[in-house]
Amino acid sequence: MTAGGAPLARHSPLRLTAALVAVLHLCTACFTYVPPRTAPAPGAPLQLELTDQGRVAHSARLGPGILRVAGALKAMEGDRYVVDVASVTPIRGQDLPVSGISVSLGPHDVTDVRVRTLSRTRTSWVVGAALAVVVTFLVTKGFSAGSTPPEGPPDGGGPDNYRGAAMIRCCD
Repeated sequence: MTAGGAPLARHSPLRLTAALVAVLHLCTACFTYVPPRTAPAPGAPLQLELTDQGRVAHSARLGPGILRVAGALKAMEGDRYVVDVASVTPIRGQDLPVSGISVSLGPHDVTDVRVRTLSRTRTSWVVGAALAVVVTFLVTKGFSAGSTPPEGPPDGGGPDNYRGAAMIRCCD
């Protein structure tokens, strides 16, 4: 039990879960969408911003008022992007996950194409922050955080007696 009355075992899974969620969140922050330098390869994660014409033309499949589509490039058919949609972003709203939708978007449907890539800058900041947390922990808590040295035996003997070793007397 801790001073607050809660068992120690109850805090450990909560802290572990919080740390895991923080790490996962930080890992996803390492990616960004950038304009492609070359034609994207099939399977590449894409984000496409739709024109007004594209919103109207694809509203039956994607829903009304969709600003942006994100997913994996299935294929290029001439100048058209065939995308397996993973999420859509409405004009006024957050990303909405979708599944089982494939859409073919042409040049008149799309105003901007971006490819998901690892951001070296964001990754450097995340790694630096993680190292700062670890160093701060080690400086403040040391390597023995959470452990306490064993107490002596109840009969008042020394550490040798506590561990069950026979006491050796010299010069009696």
